Amino acid sequence: MTESHSKKPQTIQSPIFIGGAGRSGTTLLRVILDSHSNIACGPEMKVTPVVAKSWEDYQRTYLPFLKAFHVDSAHIDKLFREFLSGLLLPLLEKSGKGRIAEKSPNNVFFFPHLNRIFPDARFINMIRDGRDVVSSLLRMDWKSPNGKPIPYTQDVKQAASYWKQAVLSGRQFGKTQQASGKYLEIKYEDIVGSAESTLRNLFSFLGEEWESQTLSFHEAKHDLGDESSSSQVIKPLYQSSVGRWKKDLSQEDQSVLKNEIGDLLVELNYLDSND
Repeated sequence: MTESHSKKPQTIQSPIFIGGAGRSGTTLLRVILDSHSNIACGPEMKVTPVVAKSWEDYQRTYLPFLKAFHVDSAHIDKLFREFLSGLLLPLLEKSGKGRIAEKSPNNVFFFPHLNRIFPDARFINMIRDGRDVVSSLLRMDWKSPNGKPIPYTQDVKQAASYWKQAVLSGRQFGKTQQASGKYLEIKYEDIVGSAESTLRNLFSFLGEEWESQTLSFHEAKHDLGDESSSSQVIKPLYQSSVGRWKKDLSQEDQSVLKNEIGDLLVELNYLDSND
């Protein structure tokens, strides 16, 4: 091995993981981060949650057998840190930047796992009014790997349940001692309504310098992959999608949502408790 190769980092440092229910603005957030001079954030990698779930399987199911091979929990953490780093490092190196962020919406269900793998990581839970999320999900033609429609794009109640689980999974992690100083919630409505103050707070949380060009994310070149929101994030910020549920959802669907997620909408200040 040459000296130059030996000095290459084997693991990424201070990664940023973005999660949240699909259609909550995670793609918008990731192109904003990618517009920063020190942060690379590529298209949705999709496999991060799969790797995190595999880490859980190794720790909970296979560790007793691996102990006979002198493999302990910390060693499994290290192996998965190196593996996931190996998937992310090529993009980071090509970008020439110092730090990487990874956006896969289902990351939000695995923040505790990713925190064990990367103790220096930062986590962002992207949140949007659940009624707007449901309205948008029902218009998606998403398919599972077996080619069948994803259930939460087909039914109001299932879409509401998915949104609620995503929000609460992130918030549950955020309340733990392990998440102290590492977890941030950002509302889609705050980005499109109060962009500069919201993003200044975001970059302060990340320990990065404020850069005004992040407000002009749509002018920068990004690899958008096949993400469903790619056509939206090449435009300046707009607020026309806020409150879309009022015209998109029937009164019956709105009633279902109030019953299913009303309490959480109130908690997040999307709904008045008297409504």
